[in-house]
Amino acid sequence: MMATVTGMGRRMARWVAGLAAAACCVAGVALPAHAANEEPISLPQTAPSQAPSTGFLPGHILNISARLDRTTYETGDDEIEWVSHYYVFVRNGPYGAEITRDDCQQIANTFWAGSADTYTASAVYSPIGCSFDAYYLKDAQHAFYSLDESGRIEVRAPLADLSQFAQAFENATITDFEISFSYIRNAQCNGNPSRTDIDRGITADTHSSTCTWSTFDGATIPTTDDPLMVGDIEPFFTTYTNGTVGPFTDLVAPINPFTITPAPTTDPATGPSAAASGDRSETGKSSSTGLLIGIGAAIAVLLLVGTGALVVALRRRH
Repeated sequence: MMATVTGMGRRMARWVAGLAAAACCVAGVALPAHAANEEPISLPQTAPSQAPSTGFLPGHILNISARLDRTTYETGDDEIEWVSHYYVFVRNGPYGAEITRDDCQQIANTFWAGSADTYTASAVYSPIGCSFDAYYLKDAQHAFYSLDESGRIEVRAPLADLSQFAQAFENATITDFEISFSYIRNAQCNGNPSRTDIDRGITADTHSSTCTWSTFDGATIPTTDDPLMVGDIEPFFTTYTNGTVGPFTDLVAPINPFTITPAPTTDPATGPSAAASGDRSETGKSSSTGLLIGIGAAIAVLLLVGTGALVVALRRRH
């Protein structure tokens, strides 16, 4: 969780938050407003052990929005670090059952579980839906961007995972997705976004770009992890936001439950269980046979004793 921001950290955080809010207004981004009755959701540290069954949260009709950007994060000791921020918002759609806090907790337990040293996350429930925030620090950010020595950057998002996430529900639709990166120029959006805001000036001759996909504007939300933004970095990217050269890497968390390999099972007809069952069956047969033999022998002894007693009695009568 974020530590309390103090002193210079608080002022810087407010300054960055102000810039982010202004950028959202310019780009036309519709993010949920914070409500007084929000409730935090606990996030499991242990990754899920199996994939969810289909038809998750029956009775709900849900819309899903997601966003990827870079922002500042309070990492402790009043230190602020630039991180990659991945945000997913699951909200009530039309006509379906109202989403509850327990529903949000169930989503968190199933899809937002797992931990890593370079990853931190939070989740919040509100009457309009569930908000999930993931922050990737240091080299873990290369899950989202690749940067070569020439300064060429490619940006992607885990949209294949997000697509599987949506398909797991009984009725859910991804309606909005957005990528916004700062200190990039000559940017280009791939994947046919519905809106773009390219090379927007920030300050000190630096720029930011945003690519937005909205089904309400006729766009199709991408479903692969192909790069969706390319461009050239500006010096601020490496000197001020600590961006690093490196290729794409795998996400450290949360763990996609659909990538879990199920534990191998043994054919009941031929496996150890069947053998053990056979052994128990044979043991049962032997025990039953022995019991019958014992009973037969006891009956034979009784018959012999009874016959002998009858012979003696008959002789005494004569």
